[in-house]
Amino acid sequence: MKKRGRHLLALALSCSSYAAVAADQLVWSETYQRFMPTFAFVGSINGATVPGGASSALVTDPTRVKGPNGVEFAGGRLWWPDQQLNRVVSMLPDGTGFKTYNIAGAYDVDVQGGMLYVTRQNSGDILRLDLSLTFPSADVVSSGLSSPFAIDVTADGMFWSQVGTSNRLMRSNLDGSGAQTLLTGVNSYDFEVTGGYIYLTTTDGFVKRANLDGSGLTTLASGLGFLNGIDVTDDTIYVSALQGLFTTPQGNTTQGAGRIVRMALDGSDAVEVIRAQQDFDPNLPFNPSQVRGVAVLVPEPSAYAMLLAGLGLTGLAARRRRCG
Repeated sequence: MKKRGRHLLALALSCSSYAAVAADQLVWSETYQRFMPTFAFVGSINGATVPGGASSALVTDPTRVKGPNGVEFAGGRLWWPDQQLNRVVSMLPDGTGFKTYNIAGAYDVDVQGGMLYVTRQNSGDILRLDLSLTFPSADVVSSGLSSPFAIDVTADGMFWSQVGTSNRLMRSNLDGSGAQTLLTGVNSYDFEVTGGYIYLTTTDGFVKRANLDGSGLTTLASGLGFLNGIDVTDDTIYVSALQGLFTTPQGNTTQGAGRIVRMALDGSDAVEVIRAQQDFDPNLPFNPSQVRGVAVLVPEPSAYAMLLAGLGLTGLAARRRRCG
């Protein structure tokens, strides 16, 4: 998810006379396997305000969510690729305006310039769809790739990770030309490109940061389990872990529910803020939910313009980085 315009809100809150507690609206995806009465995959899209807010399920309809592979907030909408439904599903943050795109094998999505970009690991390609069309075709923008997984698209380039035996982070022009390797030896299921850095998670529990050209790779945090999601705001990193260790009342340690961890941009002050459903019944199979990805809902720039106008801070926008 791109951090669009959030610095304006930070300025408005920090420069106003009103006390405020930093809070973020998180959305994440969960999956688990139901064994009774029949074996089935179950998925949900969930949300909560952190810190301190109670979580709730936003989408549970099995025709819209069943096996979501992460969740993104882009272009003012929530998006999730669903491997069980062979679809990419989208909705507005208020739960209305559902749209469905029948794309088999979609692993990750991003939106840039009115275009939907989709990676397909098994097909080894990246698709692009024109969202201005009622029935957009899925055009191949890059093919012959080795297990493309996560994708993040900026105004002038596509970034994607390659997993499995490839283990690298790639970049190309928007039309797929000029492909180059930025990082090798990283198995990243999700990453984010900001104005100055690439933040990435790895499946062996690391949170790392590199310059946009791949130089200066730095470890920010480690030991966080199988990480598969990341979202970065102006002052915070959120990462999701597929599962976390759980100790049963009998003292046995096993894989428990997925978690979302919050930390500062330098990786310090890491704290768990969300733990997925984890009901333990000694008479039933232990079946905690897995967390597949995390996104922070950030209002579109127009919303910030209204906020700034209400606080009388519109004229400060050009000086926002000098506040304080």
